[in-house]
Amino acid sequence: MNYLKSVLVGLAAVIVICGILPTLAMLIHIFILALEHSFRDGGFGIAFGPIRWYAPSLAQWLFMLAVFGGGFLWELRRLAKRRLPPATDSTNPPIS
Repeated sequence: MNYLKSVLVGLAAVIVICGILPTLAMLIHIFILALEHSFRDGGFGIAFGPIRWYAPSLAQWLFMLAVFGGGFLWELRRLAKRRLPPATDSTNPPIS
């Protein structure tokens, strides 16, 4: 179960870092450009071309793998710290 939770955290890290954050940055950039050009030129428009899928480059795959591995190991380590220590044998108490 710990591995499943760690895989889910790794996937969530990839989605957030490689998907949501760049999208937010691009939307903020478009908003700033719209504000600059709307006052100067009297209007602002965005033209969309055909949507194309492209295969990620090796560097992008390695970055996504590093993000996934970081999220996976972070959650696995966090879950390992929360694990309870093993029970001690009552016939052999610890020496103080």
